[in-house]
Parts: sequence; structure tokens; C-alpha cells
Amino acid sequence: MHFNAALRESHQALANHFLQLAAAREPLPVFAIEHNLDTSTIAEMKAAVSRQLEFDPDLASAGWSYSHLPLIVIASEVGYRYRGTGTDFWPIFAREVDADLAIVSRSELSRLFALAHQRFGIARPGDSPWELHFPHIAWAIGNAVVPLEIQASLADALRKAVRAGISSDNNESLLEYMRSVAAGHGSRRFESWLHQSELSVEVMRRLLDLNAGGWLSDSIIRRIDRDLRRDAQSGRAIREARRVSVRRSARLPEIPPSRFVLSLAGESPTQLLVRGPVISSDLRDEVIAALRIQGDVLRVAGMREGVSLRFFLAGGEIALGQVSAWPNSPLRRGDEAEAPSAAAGNLLEMLQPEEAEFFRLEPGERTAVALLPGDVIEADWQVLRALRVDEQGVPVLQRLDAFVNRDADLLRKNGYGIRDGRLAPKLLGLPMSGMPGQFAAGFPVLATSGYDGKLPVLNDTVHSTGRLRLASWDWAIFRPAAGTHVIGPEGAEDVERIHLQVLEAPDVEPAEITVHPRDATLTDLLDGTLEIRIKAPLALEAVAIRLRLTALGEPDIVSDGILERLPTYIAGRAPLLQALRTELTERRVVLQRAARLVVEARGFVPVRVTLRPAHRPFRFDRLSLNWTSEVDEGEKPVGSMTATLSAPFPSATAGFTQSDTTLLLPDSDSPAALASGLVVGGPKTIRPGEIEQTQVPFPRLLREPASRDGQLGLAEVARALLAWRLAEVLGPIADWQRRHVVNRLEAAVVEQLCGRCWQCVEAGVDLSLLSPYGAFRRSAEELGLLSGRDLPVVTQPHDIQFLRRRITTRLEEAVPNLSDALSEWDEQLGGDLDLAVIDAYEDLRSHLIAAGREPFEEVDMSRRPEAWRNALERAREMPLLPMFRQFILPEARWTALMSNPYEILTEDELIDLLDACHVDARRRSGPRWIGRAELRTMLQFWTSPRALLDADDWLGLLAKSLSDVQTARAVRYVALRRKLSRLDLPGEIAA
Repeated sequence: MHFNAALRESHQALANHFLQLAAAREPLPVFAIEHNLDTSTIAEMKAAVSRQLEFDPDLASAGWSYSHLPLIVIASEVGYRYRGTGTDFWPIFAREVDADLAIVSRSELSRLFALAHQRFGIARPGDSPWELHFPHIAWAIGNAVVPLEIQASLADALRKAVRAGISSDNNESLLEYMRSVAAGHGSRRFESWLHQSELSVEVMRRLLDLNAGGWLSDSIIRRIDRDLRRDAQSGRAIREARRVSVRRSARLPEIPPSRFVLSLAGESPTQLLVRGPVISSDLRDEVIAALRIQGDVLRVAGMREGVSLRFFLAGGEIALGQVSAWPNSPLRRGDEAEAPSAAAGNLLEMLQPEEAEFFRLEPGERTAVALLPGDVIEADWQVLRALRVDEQGVPVLQRLDAFVNRDADLLRKNGYGIRDGRLAPKLLGLPMSGMPGQFAAGFPVLATSGYDGKLPVLNDTVHSTGRLRLASWDWAIFRPAAGTHVIGPEGAEDVERIHLQVLEAPDVEPAEITVHPRDATLTDLLDGTLEIRIKAPLALEAVAIRLRLTALGEPDIVSDGILERLPTYIAGRAPLLQALRTELTERRVVLQRAARLVVEARGFVPVRVTLRPAHRPFRFDRLSLNWTSEVDEGEKPVGSMTATLSAPFPSATAGFTQSDTTLLLPDSDSPAALASGLVVGGPKTIRPGEIEQTQVPFPRLLREPASRDGQLGLAEVARALLAWRLAEVLGPIADWQRRHVVNRLEAAVVEQLCGRCWQCVEAGVDLSLLSPYGAFRRSAEELGLLSGRDLPVVTQPHDIQFLRRRITTRLEEAVPNLSDALSEWDEQLGGDLDLAVIDAYEDLRSHLIAAGREPFEEVDMSRRPEAWRNALERAREMPLLPMFRQFILPEARWTALMSNPYEILTEDELIDLLDACHVDARRRSGPRWIGRAELRTMLQFWTSPRALLDADDWLGLLAKSLSDVQTARAVRYVALRRKLSRLDLPGEIAA
């Protein structure tokens, strides 16, 4: 059959090119993506391939065997754009060659790739599980060098490696560190790619230094770099990795300090803030890498919220609260951990704001920024001077005008220079948040001459690119690059010129609302795994928010609230979500349909997310009491497995008794079967204390994966725990009994993974009291502040619970912020806390009267203020779970885990935290025993079990923790802290 002449010519040109590459780099492979063709040539080649496929669609013909390289190149181009499972390769490939997908033989395309490998040295796939499972597309994706699927992971891992101090010159250390980061990095494709040692080392080394030579074609390295920079997040990561790698040195970067800022109402200060220095993007990267703060978050003493370190180092602000005495070194690491080195500690100390006496009043007169010795003051500035502090510690301010001789002399005596405003030019541009004379790069800077009429020039030599008439002034237009510049009249003295700095604007988080997981379901909302993240480039306060859940044919469910500060996360048992869950539980009909969640926050674009019912591949017919499977095509009956309170481990059975609380499961090996359970039956009524008396029998536990000799292994207990925990429950009594079984099974798994001693300590800790105010009440109880001769004795259990709830509420009303209470402690606050306890007892007294029961007499009490202060200090430590410190080794791991802000960390950041402080049980070269995949599985087992079931071999990954009890304890501690931070525990936290 006639074969297209243009196609034969393209094949021959590509053959010569690939043979030259193969000869130059033997025995290293050649990649089809290294074709070095421009886009127009590739377009012509696609047209030729498409025409030939119309006449000869059979790729097994002899013509294709001798002119196949253009087809190979086109397939590799599609492989380069591959973004992972779910983005089908074949439809895109068929569209590229304008052919019917049905006529493209996948096996014959692989044959042509193999032929190119034999003749021209084209790379062949490896033997990873993914490549063995997808053998045909593995050829095209393998010949793409670095497909888009893994580019983001590669950039992020490179940044982490450079921050960790790994040198790009040490290939073995870099590759080993990258593999440890890649383990469990989402898709296993990145991890498999790193096992191509020669290729991965070459790509990483060349990406960190684009000017370095190597065996890969320069064109493909430049292309990968260009595509990385097109993605905002990947671009930030690779730029930082590159800059830090090139500029890394032993010296400590010199950075200016931050500055105090006063927020004003008239001339009265209302709030104190700290504004970061405005420094260049290169120096920002150096400082961030040197500080090595988990999550790159900075915060201030006494507050949990933080601000992006990158934003702060470009003039961003962080609020300290109400104006009071100047705090000493208020800035803290966001992870609250010890500095990893003395240099990092010194660097943070350099960032601390210095106490100031003079403040420049900014335009609008809403804020005033501190002036530091050596600052030059313009003649038209107005300055505020802090004369003294009043009885409340608030500064008393005096206004000064720099153009008034008396005020100017005062400023000069205090070390400030004053510029003659008549001579210096005026500047306009996009200002950075800092002192005047700092502008954002990429925008023009306008300058007008002084009163002498001389035309301004840039850096004494560069003239303006244009003129603009604005506000009766003639402005010269300059477009300076990033760096330090001088603008003034040509040949002028220094007093007639202005120094300015042009800086790259920071990469900050956009103001947006996101809902996680990405494909959230109604089950995620009910289980407490749904999370709403509200990002903002700066801290906003008192933001109104509304959650609205709508479903066809049902009234809307609305939950309103006020967010104290942004950015924030709404998750777990947060009141906003708890209100939706409570109403949803009462409307079971909604659970059978999709619903729409609308998140509206003041000043943000509303977000609308469709929450569909969780897909259940198994259905239970309550009439026939049979399961039906939809795992495979069609439906087929499946047997049942049951478990009860007295026999909690599922086993095959022919039926069940309605009078017993019973867990029904489909008898299937599919992981989805564990999430399809149904708890039915049980008593209609129950007496108080009956659930607590229910005994869940257990044989002896075995610290091994499988059960044997009548002893329970981890696999059987873990599967039973997930089945009970994820089951749908019909009726509140059955749910109470299910929770009892879940608690018993969870305690068994904790004992197997963390040891008997850990489990005993955890069983003795009432985690429901470890909310901030629950902890405050508990510490007050232990110190005897809530009982004594002057207070009545309460004996009835329900009265005790009522009183505890009221005391917690009253304490919260008296002390809205526990951190502020400690820093601003006085005896008056101790008296307020006495009154809070009195009010709580009065609430109980009114409750008894309303119930027609005999009340106690009105109470009065008084406690020493020092005792209340001690209770506050103890309450501050209780949510950190200090009782587990003795079990988490080494001490550095405990310090890292204890000091992090679990309120703001995502699951991926928790994995990073566990991985950063991990000490592997194997402790020798080679693959780690506990990698990131194992850490993710262990954490998801406790925090998000539905997501766990989607992982391959989750039981095998979890079982590896049996031989590393220290890591198992660390993960359990992180899971408990995460639950506490999200109020995801029973009892008072949920109330």
C-alpha cells in the first residue's frame, strides 16, 4: 500500500536524530519526547499520520513498521500531558490523530514502541506494579520523561529537600531523601519514577540549576521548567528550591526588623499589630528556608491563629489584640517547636519588632507605623509620639508635624533625619505594605520633579519612557526592574533624590472558600470528616458566615455564625456543622437524595457544593433480609454476616434476632463491604446505666496481624472496629449501644498498637473534658475551687451533669480568652470567677425549683485569686495531653508533636509533621520500615476510616506498626490532638 512520503521523511529525520542521541549517551536511554521539533512541525506530522490512518488503519502492516516514529512521538506527546488515573489516555490520543478509537490497536502501538526501542534505543517501561497493570500506555508515559501527572509532586519534594539542607551535589542523599518524601505522596507514580535513578537524578539536578550540563536534551529540561512555572503552586516551589540551592551559604541573612503598628479611632489607639519587613523575593526564600517552620506560619504569643510567613515577609500584618504595654518578642514560630538551629533562633529574634516612641501617621489616618532610629522623615509627614501609658496601659499620643520647626527639631534630636520636601521629587506606584519608597515590581513608577523644574532620571542615567499629566502635575514614567534605585534630577545632590526599592509581590493565598474532601458526600458531613477551609491573604476578624443545605422537596437547613478570625477551618463538631448534622439526622429522607451545601461568608464569593449520598455497592432488602451486590456489572445476591453486642466480630449466619442489637454486613471480601453495614434491632427502651453495664467479651489479644490459637490478631479487631464505626444505625438506642462496642474495640486496637500501659493511661483520661473551658473546669475541680463547706453538696448524677455544664458556660462568659486572662491577670478577675461559680449554682437552684424539687439555700463563696490563676495555668497544659509524654520517644519527637497547632493543620501537613520527626525502626540504609504510606494509613485509621478503605493493602500497611510501637503511639497522639482541635469527641465538647 502507498505510504505517505512526508511521513517517511519525518520518520527518517527522527531516526537520524534519535540514533545520534543514542550514540552520544550509550548506555543511557533516549526518550521519544526529546524529538526537538517545534509546534508547527508536530502539527504537520499529526496531519500526515491522520491521513495515513485513513488509508491504512492496521498498525501491523509493513508500512507502519518502517515509518512509525512520527506516531511514537505523537503518542509520547499525549503521554507528557497525562495527568493521572481518571484522565483517559486513549480518547485523547485518538483525538490527536483524528482517528476512531475502535480502530487503534493498543497492542500494535506497543509493538511499534518496542520496535523503536530495538532500532533507536527508545526507552522501555519499567516493572513497577502500575506499569505492569497498564503495559500499553506505560510506553508513551515512560517516554515523556516527566509527565504533568508528577510535576507538582516533584517541585514540592525538591523544595522540601532543599529546605532540609540536602545538597544537589550529593546525588545519593538527594535521591534517598526524595524517595522518603515521595512514599505516600498521593499517587505511587512519583515514587516509581524516582526509582529510575539515572533519569530522576539528572532531572532534579538540571531543574535546580538550569545552566548545568547533562545527558538529557536541554530542550526537554526547559520545557519541564516552563510547564512548572505555569502552575502557581509548582512555580513557587521550584523557584524557592532553585534560589535557596544557589544562594545557600553559612552566613545568616541580614533582614530588617518588623514594626509595631497602631490601629486608630481618631487619635485613640484601639489595636496593636506587627507589620513584617518588606524584603526581596530571593531573601524571602532564604529566610523561610533557614527558619524551617512547619507549615511556614508565624503567630504571636497567646494566639493560635497565624499568618503566612511569606506574606509577613512582604509587609503583611498580624494582630496582637487590644493595645497594652509593648510586648517583648511577641512573634512565635507557627509550629511552636524549638528552633532547629541557633541560626534559625537568631533569625527569628532579628524579626522581632522593636519598641518605638514615634509613629508615622499613614494616609487615611487609620493606622500609624513605628519609626525606627535612622529612618528619614519626609517634610510632609505627620508623626504621633507615645508620651506615656494611662492606667489601662494604653499609649497617650501627641501629634507632630515634620514641617513645623519645633517638631522637626524634636525629631532630629531623637535621631531622625528630615528631607527637604521642596527639592525631592514625588513618587507614585503600586506601594508595598511597608515604609514609603517600596513599590511592587511589574508596575510603572511615576515621578515628578521638585520645585526647581529639573526633569527626573532613574539611577542618574535612565530617562523616562513617557509623560503623563495628572492632578496638574507632569509625571515621568519609569519601569524599573526589581532592586534598589535612585530617582532625582539629573546631576542633583543626594538631598534632591529619593531612594526607592522595587520588590516582587509575595505569593499569597487567594481569598477563597473550599470544601474537603473534593467529592464530599452527605456521609462525610454526618461522619464529621467534611471540612470547610476559608483562606484569606490577611487576618480578618468578626466575619459573618452562613451554611445553607438545600434538597428537593425539603425545607432549607440554615446555620449562621460569626468567625472570630480568618483564615480558619470549620470541621469536626464545630457548632456550625453540628447544627446541620442534628437537623439532617431528624430528616432521614434527605439522606436518600443529593443536597446542595452553600457556604456564604461576608466579602467572599459563595461556594456551592453538591453533596451526594455515599455510593453503596451493597444494598440490603429489609423484607427478604438479603444483600445485593453492585460491585460487578449487574446485581447478584450476597450472603450476610452478623455481629452482636455479645459477639462483636462479624461471622456468616443464616439470620438474626430483632430483639438484639445486630450489625449486618454483606459477606464479601470487597473493602466496600466494611462500609456498608447496618445496625438494626435492639430494645425499644433502656434504663439509665444499662449500656454501661453491657459487657463486650474479648479473648486474649495478640500483637500479631492474624489471629491464632483462640487469640485475636490486629486484622480481625481492626476490621470489626471499622465495620461497627462505619455502619448506618437505625434508632438512637442502637446507636448508643454501637458506640459502646466501638469504644471497646478501639481500646483493643490501641492496646495492640500502643501497648497496655498507653491504653490504661488513655482509659483514665476523660478526653471529653479537654476542650479549653472543660479543662479549666476540671483543673478548678481538682484544686477544690468548685466545692467546699460554703457550697451545697450535689448527689444526683443528672444534677451533677447539669451543674458541670453550667459551670463551664459561666466560666467561658467570665473569661472569653484564656490566654489573655493569664497575660492580663489581676485580682478583679479572680472575683469574677467566684461570681461565675455562684451563678452556676444559682442556675441549678432555679432548675430544681422549675422541676418542683426542693432547692438548696442561696450560695456565696470566695476563693484566693492565686488559686484561680493556678487553675488557668494547669488548664493551658491539659489539652496538650502531657500524660502521654513518657510514652513518646525520643524527646525531640514529643516536642515536635506537642507544640504544633492542630487547629490549622491539614491531613497532608500532619503526615509531613509525623514524617519530619520520624525515627525509623529499621535504622539502616535502604527503604524505611515505616514510610509515608504507612503513616498515612495509620492516621486515617483513626481519623478518616472511609478514605482508608480506598487504599490498597491498608491492613498490611497498618500491621507494620505492630513492630514500631513508638511510631504507633506518635500517630495515636496526633489523632487524639486532631480530634480535640475539631471538637470531635463525645461529652461536653459536643454539647
